[in-house]
Amino acid sequence: MIERKHGKMRRFAGLMASVLALSATAALAQQPSGSLGGKLGFVPAKKKAKAEPKPAADQKDAMENNPLQLKAVAVSPSSPIAMVNNHPITRQRLADECVAKYGKEVLDVLIARDIIDQALREKKIEITAAEVNEEIDRMANTIAKTSREQWLRTLEKERGISPAQYAREIIYPALALRKLAAPRVQVTQADLKEALDASFGDKIRCRLIMLSRQRDAMDVWEQLQRNPGAFETLARTKSMDMNSRALGGLIAEPISRHATPRNVSDAAFLQLVDGDPNDKDDSHKPKDGDITGPIQVNESTWIILKREDLMAGDKTKTLKDPTIYKYLHDQMYEVKLKEKMAEVYQDLADAAAIENMMTGTVKPSHQEERQQVVGKVDLMSDVDKEVTPSSATSKGSAATNGPAAVGVRGVSRPPAGAPADDVINLKGGKN
Repeated sequence: MIERKHGKMRRFAGLMASVLALSATAALAQQPSGSLGGKLGFVPAKKKAKAEPKPAADQKDAMENNPLQLKAVAVSPSSPIAMVNNHPITRQRLADECVAKYGKEVLDVLIARDIIDQALREKKIEITAAEVNEEIDRMANTIAKTSREQWLRTLEKERGISPAQYAREIIYPALALRKLAAPRVQVTQADLKEALDASFGDKIRCRLIMLSRQRDAMDVWEQLQRNPGAFETLARTKSMDMNSRALGGLIAEPISRHATPRNVSDAAFLQLVDGDPNDKDDSHKPKDGDITGPIQVNESTWIILKREDLMAGDKTKTLKDPTIYKYLHDQMYEVKLKEKMAEVYQDLADAAAIENMMTGTVKPSHQEERQQVVGKVDLMSDVDKEVTPSSATSKGSAATNGPAAVGVRGVSRPPAGAPADDVINLKGGKN
């Protein structure tokens, strides 16, 4: 995702990053754990009820006199949602606690959702329940390599994401951003050439030492200049990368040309494979055992690579082969689409005018977010004390602006293009 050093809309960019990251790392369903609104959600598939034995006569009397009964959850703020020794805990009290503890995070999600919904309405784009179901099936079958039911159970168990959350907060916005970004995607011949090199070209098997400061990276590099054979020992004792540290820095996957992050793969191939193009002395060409200088990955990460082996690519693969061409074109389309999805959301967030009373910040359209002077955010119980029955209609009360208006799912309105009566079944389709 596009990185903004000045911090503009960082929370919203981070929110969208989680959407894209989960889409890209759906394969966690096959691995051990270590990646909108309305009635667009899930309900468990109906199962045939098992026959139960009839209760004995004494048990029947006890059941009939039992005061516990299944009741619908109240939507009025003043209605009890739990009783403790006949003392009510109201829905309003529950809502106040939730706002106090989780309000900022949930509000960021709602703001991001509104930004996307408004863009969909402006472009007259719809996301249907059928499309959401199809995307869940695709993620489960082609990426996670498992059944729909198992994929949803895995998400809930390992990530704490319920099926309804997955559809509403991950799949729906991802589909929306795909449709919004699609007109910006263009796959060029240069893109296909790079994809060919990345997929079928040479690859480097490397060892790695990862450090958090440039000074530390320079110290380790100077030690390696004096004693190149100490690379594995230094990787085990100095490297931050837990995945390769125990293996003396050995990276599980070889590095491909043009791989992400590009600054790392470009530096690796320049120093460990290509060498100085102006140096015609073959004895100066990179070889196994060579070590790179410190390579900056980001602001807080530096790495040093050691070439273990150069794996020759398959020169028989060319873009003239229709199968290879289509495979690489589809691959590059998805890569560029994800980049444009991030770009589209950032553009929408930049253009949005947002006043957040909870955090006391305001962001005019196409300007930086800045702090504003606001009073404390009143909880619903505080607001109710100040609103009289005669002024409730004009000023707005908890009954019209609180959870009663929001509804039991906590969503103010269905997303653009999603029919309000669509409910997605665990196995797909509508009930």
